[in-house]
Amino acid sequence: MNQHPGAGPRPPSYTGYPPGVAQGRAGRPNMVPGNPRTPPSQVLGGPPPINTAPGGYPQQHQQQQMGAPSQQLPGGPPQYGGQQQPYAPQQGGMVPQPYTRNNAVEVEGAGRSKSQLIVGIDFGTTFSGVAFAFISNDNAEAKEDIITEWPGAGIYTKQKIPTVLYYDQYQKVVGWGPDIADALAPTGYPKPGVQKVECPQLDVAPDFLFKLRQAMRNQLQKSLGEVFNREERNIKYFLTVPAIWNDAGSAATRAAAIQVGFLRDENDNRLTLITEPEAAATFCSKAGLLNLKVHDAILIVDCGGGTVDLIAYEVEEETPFTVAGCTAGSRDSCGSTALNRNFSNILRTKIRKMKLPEGSRTAGRVYAKCIMDFENRIKADFRNNNQKWAVDVGIEAEFPEAGIEEGYMTFTNEEILQCFEPVVNRILELVRNQIIAIQAQNRTLQNVLVVGGFGASEYLFQQIKLHVPPQFQAKVVRPMDSVAAIVKGAVTAGISERVVTSRVARRHYLMATLQPFKEGHHPEAYRVPSLDGKDRCKFTRQIFVQKGQRVKIGEPVKDILYACDDEICPEYTKDPRVKEVVTLTSDLSRKNLEKDFERMDTPQGTFYRVYFDIYLTLDGSEFNAEL
Repeated sequence: MNQHPGAGPRPPSYTGYPPGVAQGRAGRPNMVPGNPRTPPSQVLGGPPPINTAPGGYPQQHQQQQMGAPSQQLPGGPPQYGGQQQPYAPQQGGMVPQPYTRNNAVEVEGAGRSKSQLIVGIDFGTTFSGVAFAFISNDNAEAKEDIITEWPGAGIYTKQKIPTVLYYDQYQKVVGWGPDIADALAPTGYPKPGVQKVECPQLDVAPDFLFKLRQAMRNQLQKSLGEVFNREERNIKYFLTVPAIWNDAGSAATRAAAIQVGFLRDENDNRLTLITEPEAAATFCSKAGLLNLKVHDAILIVDCGGGTVDLIAYEVEEETPFTVAGCTAGSRDSCGSTALNRNFSNILRTKIRKMKLPEGSRTAGRVYAKCIMDFENRIKADFRNNNQKWAVDVGIEAEFPEAGIEEGYMTFTNEEILQCFEPVVNRILELVRNQIIAIQAQNRTLQNVLVVGGFGASEYLFQQIKLHVPPQFQAKVVRPMDSVAAIVKGAVTAGISERVVTSRVARRHYLMATLQPFKEGHHPEAYRVPSLDGKDRCKFTRQIFVQKGQRVKIGEPVKDILYACDDEICPEYTKDPRVKEVVTLTSDLSRKNLEKDFERMDTPQGTFYRVYFDIYLTLDGSEFNAEL
């Protein structure tokens, strides 16, 4: 988050979610006591959540509470051997109700069209975009279109808009994306009392997504007319997230989408989260850019504004084109905004040589003009070919010591190179490490695919080609439309079958157990008596998915309640490096204790043993837990 000097603290924004959002999926923020902030879809005359269909959805049942993100399972998993847990009824208390899945579905009928509207949303840390495709009843091939007209952009078209918000002192959004005229003073800086929030954190993501949805609906209405009115209730959304987004991040993103009205409620399964590299691979495979055979590897280098994400896939099938993750992926904050910071430092040094008074409008104008030209021209065109860059700063006075003559400020090739070198060098290091990881698995790297807004930089692209091993230099490719590859790929994923079939686990997933106590091995403080008369050790763990293990998307894995990001998983769940990611609650009030459970008479009293299965399904960027 970047704040303008003099701005107040960041507004608290959303600290709670409406009922039905905070439970049932993992990793959601808990509801905050008191009156939650009104969802943005209910204020300022904004579009309401689409929950007004005749008959509506069935009433939501009590669901399990969880601690990590999830994806709707397509159906019940096969039966496994049960786990066991002593259960003792409490005096005078109600026993919880059993969990019932309630996936609301829409049944095709006489009034239901078989056509489908697919919307892809690239919700990036620095820039965001929206694309769509309409699949008609005649089965004609759908074409991805990208929204390029946005509020505040005037006659200019933009495939991507800044992911930025402006708040006033009353915590009201007064500017977003390109629509910032009401937030800025004539100097180009935020007005007094207005605070700029770049790269919105998850707690203010609903504000941005609400504005994005408003603009998206208006443009789809213009483009599709009556088709949009007819199909809006059934839109399928594909929202991209970073490849190594953590579990809570995916869950909070889904919760925000529900909150601002993209979905009707928690049971509405029209939203799929797809990783950015998966979207890029999907787009490029359809475009025919990739010439891959079974077992070939492809490295995706997604160069965005804030971050650069890398992950490698291995081809499983050529037709239909499907791939599986073969590296865990990597990420760093070396996107194009790092260039802006470096350029800003150089520019401020030059402006100080003008020796103007503090707060000078002339200095502010020069700064704003140069930053804009760097963003819109220099950054994309720089090639390190000894070119000098002259920027029209719109002033008559000359400051030769600052490089300003005849109304232009000049930047040398060396000055611009200083902006690029440290950022590009870090990206090259990430690429090198991924190639080493691919080669360590004896896989054949067939393509290095460069995508993203920063991926359009000719200098960056040529540096990647120059610094990969010689045998791979001809295999570094970039789509013609690298800026829109991800958002269009999200739509393509909605049209075709999913391309990625498995991924590499980036964490250990495990469950806490009570293992027999081993004298001299287990800590004495962890010794506890058990109902069978044998001492056991609490906080011990059983690992079910190892970090680095390939896991099929949608394949159930049972008994996972904790996660660990370290390379070697600690022995005890009490270790602070082990984090609880799922909390499941079971409701047994409708069960007959004597008939349904195994009775256990012990010196500590009468208990009943309950057998149960826990399933956790990994699905791309989310997982779903079920008891």
